[in-house]
Formats: sequence, C-alpha cells, structure tokens
Amino acid sequence: MKDLLALVQDYATACASAEHHRTLLECLVDDPGDFLATEAAKYDAAATVYHAQLHTSLDALTRTTVRAVPDERLPVCTWQRGTVEARAVLPDHSRSVRVRYTPAQAIAAGTALVACGALADEQTGGTLTTILPAFPTTDLNAEPTAAGATPENGSQS
Repeated sequence: MKDLLALVQDYATACASAEHHRTLLECLVDDPGDFLATEAAKYDAAATVYHAQLHTSLDALTRTTVRAVPDERLPVCTWQRGTVEARAVLPDHSRSVRVRYTPAQAIAAGTALVACGALADEQTGGTLTTILPAFPTTDLNAEPTAAGATPENGSQS
C-alpha cells in the first residue's frame, strides 16, 4: 500500500511540475534555451509513465479475489434509499467490503442464498432442520383465526 501511495504522490508531483512550468512559460515573453518548455515536456513524460504504472498497480490490486467474512455487527443494511448493502470484513478486520444491490437484486440474491444454504446444510448433515423446520406444525382440526389474532378472542388486540 505504501508503494501505491508513493506512486500516487510521484504522479501528482510530476503533473503539478509540468503544469507549473507550462504556466511560467505562458507568462514569459522569451524562454532562452527552451528551458521551461524542456522541463514541462520532461515532467509530462514522467507523469505519463507514473500514470501507466499507477493504472497497472491498481489493476493488479483489484484483480485479486477478496476473501471476506460477513460483518458480525451489521451484515445487511439499507443505509441509502432504494439500496440494500451486504457487508463483510477481511478475517483480520483490516478492510471492509460492501456489495450494493437494488431491491430486485437483493431479493434474487437472498433467494439464491436461502436455496444454496439449504443444499449445503443437507450435504453437511442437516444441522439446521432441527431449528428451522420446513413448515410450522398445523392442526387441521383447529378453529381458523385471523393473522395475529389470539385463539381465545379471535381478534387482534
């Protein structure tokens, strides 16, 4: 990371120096020996090289797969209107990872997670079936009640 920051600083310095020399060149009537023009060209060339190196470094940094674990404090949230955010952290908690979904994407991803979770649970011995039964038990002979109503009074309080 320090190398990347140093590269950013070198790129910014080269760009600023090239701009500085071009500005001085515009202010002068005469540039004896083309000193300022030569310096501006030198810094422009350096900036071009630094830009290419920076692009390559960033590309290499973002190309690798980030392996993260769900954020224990807040794995999913809706901070922004119309956006669902899945949150994770690196195992050493040195970096956060966020994935932002539209509502439709979140529902599709959630459905896929439930399906994959059920398959993985079944393949590893079915530990969830004891705490998450497929359907709640239903007494077919019981008196029907409205959703949320208590069986005693048949209405919601």
